[in-house]
Amino acid sequence: MEELAKLSTHQCVLLAAQYATESNIAALRALTALRKDDLEFGLILRLLLTFLPEAVEPVRYIEYLHSLVTGSRETGDEQPTLDASTVNGLSAAQARKRARRLHVLLQPLPHPLYERETDLDPFTHFLMHRSHRVDTETGLLELVPQLVVPFLHHADYLRTWFVSTVLPLLRLGYEYYPQQKAPTLEEFAQLQGKRAIETQLAYLRRPHNAPDDAPSPAQILRGVMGPWLCGTEDRKRRASDVEARRPSTGQLSSPESDDWECLFQWLVHMAKADLGLVSRAYMEWDGPDDLDLGGYDEGQVYVDEERQGQLERRYAQSALAALYTIDNSSAETHRTAHSLLTRLGNLLSIDLLTDLPDYAVSLPEDSLNRRILDEASTSMLQEESILRPSNPLTQPSDEALHLLELFTLSAHLLSTLQHPLSVKDVAKLHIRNDSAEQMSHVQKILHTLSSGAKQDGEQWAETRRKLVWLWNWGTKSSDAGRHGHGIFGSLEHKAVEVEFLKALLESGLYTLAVQIYINGSPNTLPLSASEVENVVLKAAMHHYDNASNGNRTRGGMKRASDMVAAFQSLFSSSARFYRSQALFSATHALSFYSLILQHGVPFQPVNIRVSEDPLALLRKLLSQNHGSYTHLDDLISIGQNLIVAMPSTLMDETAETSGIDLAVVERKKAVAERRVICMAIEAALEEDDFETAYSYVVNRLPPTTSSTSASPAASTSSQRFSFGSTGSDANESETEDVAWRAALQAGRYRSSPMSASGNWSGTWGSGNWSGAAARPDLRRLEQRMELLSQALLLAPPRHLEEVLDVWQQCEKEMTKVLAEEADAEERFNDMADRRLPGAFATETVAIQPRREVGRGAAAEAPMGLFDVARGAAAALSKSAFPLRANSSASRTAGLERSVDSDMLSDAGSAGGGEDRVRKRDMVANAVTGGLASGLGWVLGATPAQGRE
Repeated sequence: MEELAKLSTHQCVLLAAQYATESNIAALRALTALRKDDLEFGLILRLLLTFLPEAVEPVRYIEYLHSLVTGSRETGDEQPTLDASTVNGLSAAQARKRARRLHVLLQPLPHPLYERETDLDPFTHFLMHRSHRVDTETGLLELVPQLVVPFLHHADYLRTWFVSTVLPLLRLGYEYYPQQKAPTLEEFAQLQGKRAIETQLAYLRRPHNAPDDAPSPAQILRGVMGPWLCGTEDRKRRASDVEARRPSTGQLSSPESDDWECLFQWLVHMAKADLGLVSRAYMEWDGPDDLDLGGYDEGQVYVDEERQGQLERRYAQSALAALYTIDNSSAETHRTAHSLLTRLGNLLSIDLLTDLPDYAVSLPEDSLNRRILDEASTSMLQEESILRPSNPLTQPSDEALHLLELFTLSAHLLSTLQHPLSVKDVAKLHIRNDSAEQMSHVQKILHTLSSGAKQDGEQWAETRRKLVWLWNWGTKSSDAGRHGHGIFGSLEHKAVEVEFLKALLESGLYTLAVQIYINGSPNTLPLSASEVENVVLKAAMHHYDNASNGNRTRGGMKRASDMVAAFQSLFSSSARFYRSQALFSATHALSFYSLILQHGVPFQPVNIRVSEDPLALLRKLLSQNHGSYTHLDDLISIGQNLIVAMPSTLMDETAETSGIDLAVVERKKAVAERRVICMAIEAALEEDDFETAYSYVVNRLPPTTSSTSASPAASTSSQRFSFGSTGSDANESETEDVAWRAALQAGRYRSSPMSASGNWSGTWGSGNWSGAAARPDLRRLEQRMELLSQALLLAPPRHLEEVLDVWQQCEKEMTKVLAEEADAEERFNDMADRRLPGAFATETVAIQPRREVGRGAAAEAPMGLFDVARGAAAALSKSAFPLRANSSASRTAGLERSVDSDMLSDAGSAGGGEDRVRKRDMVANAVTGGLASGLGWVLGATPAQGRE
């Protein structure tokens, strides 16, 4: 001891450094106790900080440090051996020189990270700096608590530093993730804001690398993040001091966001990637008040009451915001979200509207204050805006919580309807309030359900219940600009019901559709009868238009036909249902024929619907199907159904909705029948089948009372149903009966040589002459003139001249043929007489009577042009000189009888003459109106004075 007392101050300093280097704590303690004046407190701490090996366990020098802090400087119980030989031999100059060099090596007490903490005492600086050096030099962070914990009561700053810096790092590196490399104490102490959050929570994002006993998110938040957040204020102050002014620019820089805000933002952002992790964090962590400080706080308050309340509101708001950022649309995600909402409701003492599993029994009723939605916009759902304290969607309140619950339940119901949407997408759908977008979602839902696995009636009824709730959220009222409160609220209720009815029809659930929309109570029916009718017909026509074949037993035609048939009895008086059935019948019948349209496109049902004149398709059918004109009754049925159906106007919004007018239907059918017959006649002539054409004209086109002058009703009907002319009658009035043209076309038809040859020869021998029987051209001329007479009876007055021109040509041919026949017979008789014994050449040959023509022995003889003209002259005298009609009636009748007598004497057959008088009168009466006005010069109709 005496030896130590003789040492100079410099020698004492050198000896203390030597004892520290040798970890001789007992000798150092004795030296500092003996030489208090030479080894002051700060110097001793610097010597320990610089020369005491960091690997020395703090328990060896804790008592010594305690004596230094308290100022007692006791030597302790241990009696060390003090050896001062290393410094005794030094001269004063040498000792002074070495001491100066030693001072240069001494570490400053404040660590560079805390050098601006000027309010801290030297011992606090020493402990913090010594802790950093222990960790840096040895990596033995577990030695730091041995050093610091005994002195936590020394300074609040030291306690806060240990709790917020050392404790979180110890738990990360030694307790929770010992297999992972943790940052150093110096690195960790410098972390701030988002970077610090990412570092401490990074292991939570790699659950596949974590062991089975890995800590839960709540443990990390409670035991790592919670303690670290206690140092927020100190780090914020330290950051402000260090970076308040940048030397290069001299401008102030803004410190990072508050650490708590960074944590909340991390949780919100992480919800997009891993909702399960965030949900577990919120479910098990109660927020800013739920911290695990390891008992080191000893009652110290790190967050005041006002700040605590703010943080708790931000905690709840971050949970709400996290749910709005979810992009996942699975049912499991929705259940997780609802569980988190339940948790928030419990924390905020707010009762939720329903439990998610209970929606199948009773869907909740919306009881929101609509103000929150009036203030909402889709921009509030952006990530940079979702956590703003003023955001009404995430501000913790009853309305915000209930609104998010309704969004979550809506998303869950959509997932059960096979149309998954995230909570965020549901919220945007509701806030945008776009009716077109909402209708698109409704249609997608129903299309998916109707085109997927078949569902029974109960499942579809449940689907309707969900859709109605999604429309109004269980309420009866409506808002301004909305028809319902729900996510489909911008749509009218009828629009949703119409789409659901369409889905039922697509699924073939006609019985359920009738039960919901027709058989219910009149006051509760979702749609009116006319609306149901319109939906059914539109759905049927959709399948009809998309059918590739007209056969009603398969494909789209079958679905359309079955759909209409299912509702036919319920709309028995509906004209459009009747027309639809007619359309299906016609289309089905057309499917048995080959029909190719322009550019080689096969016929499809939709071609009928887009055609302004569907009967024109029959003309193509006749031209493309050889011999199809012989199926006249089938073609007439098709044509009548097409005309009755009026396909192009069947679904017009302005189409008639009144009942069926049978009189109008029959009038349409009559007009269609005559038009189809005309087409068949033309087709028969195209295929050189004159006999069939002749039969159709004579037997199927009888003259009608309105043949020459269409009645107003018939005219109106024809115009209404677009009976336009085609082919040769393209320029005729649509109100005209065009049957006369078919008769005229058949009457002017000249058969091919193979069908009616004009090359004939008589049979000579045995006194028999068979030339008349062997002349088919005579028969054909007779038929043609009969057809022309039919045309005269059918044609309108303004077309009589055209018919008469053909008549005159045909009559000339007949006269020529009859003359040739008479001449041939005369030559035959003359030659026969010369060959008879005793015959005289000068004997007069009996005049062969003029041959009768017609369809039988008693058939009428051909009527000449002037036979017709005489009757026309009589009519002319009546129309031109009505005052003398009565006085000249007997004279005119006598003239007619005279003419008829002449014709009868020429014919040589009284029976045939009587028949011809009848037909001649008919023809004459039919043409007089037109002839008198335009052909007087042909008929010789002179004024009465001239005739007298």
